[in-house]
Amino acid sequence: MTAGLRGRRASGVQEAEPSPVVSLLLFEAADCLMALPVSEVSQLLAQPGSGGPEQGASATVTRVDLDDYFTGHPSSGPWLRWDRRDRGVWLRIVRVVEVLPYAIRGLAPIPAALRRTGRAGAFWAAGVRGDDVFLLVDPVRVMDQREG
Repeated sequence: MTAGLRGRRASGVQEAEPSPVVSLLLFEAADCLMALPVSEVSQLLAQPGSGGPEQGASATVTRVDLDDYFTGHPSSGPWLRWDRRDRGVWLRIVRVVEVLPYAIRGLAPIPAALRRTGRAGAFWAAGVRGDDVFLLVDPVRVMDQREG
């Protein structure tokens, strides 16, 4: 049997097409693993207070300490600058874990019932890697919940 276009075999049985892969920045915050698309992370400040979001930053730039947002206990970790089109925010995290190539097909949407309950609405998908489960965070939802 020979493979043809798009994984079709001569027998007529079609194999699944490969899922697009996205690079995710996996990080720790609020005692769990979270992720953002690498393409939306524009800056990482490993040394908080080194001319970044705490010093001299514009008052219009939103800053969210994810530990404080989810647990009420502030973090002392680094800051990530997230940007999507015309929106952006500084996110304080505990630590960066790794950059992870991940097949989009492997992400599972957060159930609608959880998205409607307060701060869980900040997550729009979950992924599993080995024994680790991580949540894909949507900073737009974090910002919208803070603003009203």
